[in-house]
Amino acid sequence: MGANHGISLPERSQRARQIEYVLWLTLFLNWGIALFKLVFGYLTHCIVIVADGFHSLSDGSSNIVGIAGIRAAARPDDPTHPYGHWKYETLAAIILSFFLFAASFSIIREAWNSFRHPRQPEVTSWSFGVMALTLAVNIFTAWYERKRGRELRSELLLSDAWHTITDIFVSLAVFAALAGILLHIPWVDSVFSVLIAALIAYAAFGILKHNAGVLCDRVAVDSKVIEALVRKIAGVEDCHEIRTRGRTGDIYIDLHVLVDPAMSVELAHGLSNVIERDIRAGIEGVTDVIVHIEPTTHTHEELKES
Repeated sequence: MGANHGISLPERSQRARQIEYVLWLTLFLNWGIALFKLVFGYLTHCIVIVADGFHSLSDGSSNIVGIAGIRAAARPDDPTHPYGHWKYETLAAIILSFFLFAASFSIIREAWNSFRHPRQPEVTSWSFGVMALTLAVNIFTAWYERKRGRELRSELLLSDAWHTITDIFVSLAVFAALAGILLHIPWVDSVFSVLIAALIAYAAFGILKHNAGVLCDRVAVDSKVIEALVRKIAGVEDCHEIRTRGRTGDIYIDLHVLVDPAMSVELAHGLSNVIERDIRAGIEGVTDVIVHIEPTTHTHEELKES
C-alpha cells in the first residue's frame, strides 16, 4: 500500500531551471576570474596564481557538466524510468569530483616543474589585489550556491558549494605564498601549490564518497527515526524491515507494519495512508512511502519463510 506523491512535472521543470540559472551564473564568475588569474600569473611567472587559475577554470568546466546533468535529471518519468531521472544530477556531481582530481594533478605537475626549474615570481601589490578580488568572488559564490542548494534540495549545488568553500581556503593559501615570496623563502611557490592541490583532492574525495552512496542506495534516513514515528500511530502494533534510499529532497521509504489480524482491508488501507502522511510530516524530502500491512499472528521468522 502507499502511493507516489512526488514532485509534479511543472515543479521539476521550474526547479531544474532555477538550478541551471545558478550554474550559469557561477560558470561566468569562475571563468572570468580564471582568465584574469591565468593571464596575470603567467605574466608575472607566479605559479601559485597560475595554479589557482586552473582551479577556477576546472570550476567552470564542472558547471557545464552540471548543466547537462540537471537537464537530463529534469526529464519526466517514463515506462523505462518509473522513478524518474534524478540520479543524473547525482552522477553529474560525481563527474565534478573527477574534474577536481584532474585539476589537483595538473597543479602538482606545475609545482614540480617550478621546483626543478625555479624562476623568481614577480609579486606586487597587484598580485594581492588579484587574490583579494578572487576571495571576494569565492565568498559570494559559496554563500549563494549553498543558499540556493538548500532551498532547491540540490545535491549538485551543495557539492559545488562545498567545492567553492575550498576555493576560499585556497585563496588564503595563495595569500600566504605571496607573502613568503616577498620574504624570499625558498620554493614557497611550489610548496603552497602542492597544498592547494591537496585541498582540492580532499574536496573531490568528499564529493565522490557522498554521491556514490546515493547511487548505491545508501541508507537515507535512520530507521529508528521512522520506527519512532510509526509506533505512535493508533492501530500499529509493531513495524520492521524498514528500508530507505535516495538523496536530499527525494527519499524513498518502505516498511512492514504489524496490525490486528481482525482489521478489515478498508481500515488497513486507511492506516497505511495515515502512516504515509505522518512520515511525510515528520521527515523532510520524502517522495514515496510504501507500507506493507501484516497481521500480528505471523512471527518474523514465518514471514521470512513465506
